[in-house]
Amino acid sequence: MKKNSFLYSSYFSYVKPVTRLPIVRNYGPTIFTLLVTAIFIIFAIKPTVETILVLQKKLADSNEVLQKVTQKANNLSQGKKNYENLDQDIKDRISEAIPDTVSLQSVTQTLEQTAKIHEASISALQIQPLTIDIKNEAKVGSLSEISFTFNVEGTYQKLFALLQELKTSSRLISVDNLSLSKASEGSGLIMSLSGKAYFLK
Repeated sequence: MKKNSFLYSSYFSYVKPVTRLPIVRNYGPTIFTLLVTAIFIIFAIKPTVETILVLQKKLADSNEVLQKVTQKANNLSQGKKNYENLDQDIKDRISEAIPDTVSLQSVTQTLEQTAKIHEASISALQIQPLTIDIKNEAKVGSLSEISFTFNVEGTYQKLFALLQELKTSSRLISVDNLSLSKASEGSGLIMSLSGKAYFLK
């Protein structure tokens, strides 16, 4: 116990002279108050600073998106201007390749006539189900697809020529999958292809 009292008395003997200094007595409470105030201010400002940083990040992202949207609008405007400056014959070809209506008849006619030209017999032609919406003239059209399956029979040379004809047909057609198999009778082949035709919705 005496050892402990000695330690405490030594501690106070060092502290007491410091607290008696005039600078500590005069400015100590002020310094302590300023330190406490500074700590409280730091803790009070921290959430606000974090919020400001988050808002600045969101603002930078929004500005980037706005620039991209503005660039896209400018590109569309330039594209429309370029389209209007095209020759009427080219416009007609584009309209025929990608009409602004579903025009299923033009798809089936293109496939049937191509097969007929190259003396290939059609064994199946199926148009996949699609939803037809009423066209909104005020809205910019979006590219939509008509999926189909087309099976024809003929010689290799005729089927190859048929494919080449589809590539250059007036109606824009893309082939997704193609398979060839030997016909059950004769030396002909059966070509089964699935593809898409396009229109503006």
